[in-house]
Amino acid sequence: MFHIKSPAMPFSDLFYAASVWLRGLACFALLLLSISTPVIAVSLCLIVMATLLIRGIDGHWQNLARMLHLLRWFVIPILGLHLFFSPGQLIFPGLGLPFTWQGLQQGGWLSLHLVCIFMVAMLMFRGLHISEWNRLLYRLPVAGKYLAVYLLMIGPMRQSISHNLKSLKQQWMLRREWSKFPLLILTAFRLALTSSADQAQLLWLRWPQQFPQPVVYASADAAAGLRPGINVCCLVVALMAYGMVFL
Repeated sequence: MFHIKSPAMPFSDLFYAASVWLRGLACFALLLLSISTPVIAVSLCLIVMATLLIRGIDGHWQNLARMLHLLRWFVIPILGLHLFFSPGQLIFPGLGLPFTWQGLQQGGWLSLHLVCIFMVAMLMFRGLHISEWNRLLYRLPVAGKYLAVYLLMIGPMRQSISHNLKSLKQQWMLRREWSKFPLLILTAFRLALTSSADQAQLLWLRWPQQFPQPVVYASADAAAGLRPGINVCCLVVALMAYGMVFL
């Protein structure tokens, strides 16, 4: 008699089958622990746990490889600065290099702490679906109505900007002329601004009925002072994205 073995349920389905509040609170607790712990063993355990959970949720290793590619731009400067400028006992006294054991210890701990916080934060972002994150942010008492426009534009803007960045990267890979790199970055920003204007117009004309009407900013609006800060944050995120694509 033959027995048909049912396929195993993917880990992501099992993970998201749990309650939204349970997933959110568990990931938030892990994030607080990663920020506050001074124990190296706990940080290492959190890194391993977050890595395995992210691998199980995504189902592949590509995203983890991208995270490590991004982390090197934070870890290497931290280690280098502490090795060069921290006072203490020299590691190589006969070679004249200013590397110290104290700098290696401090830089290593800060780098490990940063990696721990980063990996747990990436796990926290995966703890909820995008729709669940959006519903949570929409329900914020004051900021929800101001964030609605930004949240609804994330998806379309991500698709359009990703397409523009890929085409610009292909042009850059043909010649790799560093003298034209600033012009390439300027072109990328111009394309992003043009795309954002088009997407904002489409969103205004096709505003979803289930959401409240968008807030119209006025010069006397108290929330208008938040716009420079939001724009600066968006600029920083855009610069990090360009660095991940071109470097």
